[in-house]
Amino acid sequence: MASLATWTTVGLNLVATAAQSTSANAAITYVGLSKGCGTLANALSISVTYTSLTLDAPLPVNLSAGQSLVITDGTNSQTVICNGVQTAGTSTLNLVSFLATANYAAHTTGIAPLPLATDIALYNESVRVPVLAAGAGAGAGESLISGYADGTQASGIYLMAGYFGGANATASTGTGTLMIEDASDETYWNHTINDDTNMYQADATI
Repeated sequence: MASLATWTTVGLNLVATAAQSTSANAAITYVGLSKGCGTLANALSISVTYTSLTLDAPLPVNLSAGQSLVITDGTNSQTVICNGVQTAGTSTLNLVSFLATANYAAHTTGIAPLPLATDIALYNESVRVPVLAAGAGAGAGESLISGYADGTQASGIYLMAGYFGGANATASTGTGTLMIEDASDETYWNHTINDDTNMYQADATI
């Protein structure tokens, strides 16, 4: 798992019974993907102070006041804070003043909400894929999960990932229990269209 992967409270409740015995699978069956808030329209320069970010496309879903956002280009990442409610449809995010800690390029730098343990859905989930294989590990409550998303997403965008389980989890977005979500540089999608050698791949032990 990436360093910013966050177990949700309901996810922990779902896995609690599995943790009571060995060889019990936590039952993560689907991975949901999201483009997050989108990509930067303008580059950011290191050591320069900013109070807003401009997106390439309108914000898809509202952001609450005080929401933490992750800026990442796949190598560098930092967290910034929304200054007030950010309404879907705007292309400008108003933020608490921050100092850029790296040079971030336009159009390939992504922004996404920082995952919280209290989340019950993946922000702006756009597609869901089944895991290829999942099974119980050697330890109590341990699951071994492997999966990939094929080249159906646009190239050069930032993705969030959500791991779903429970009896109601299906291939439809908005179903099941969000167990873990991840907004980190490890989910940056930069494949070549129709090039199956550059898939987003995830192998997780939880």
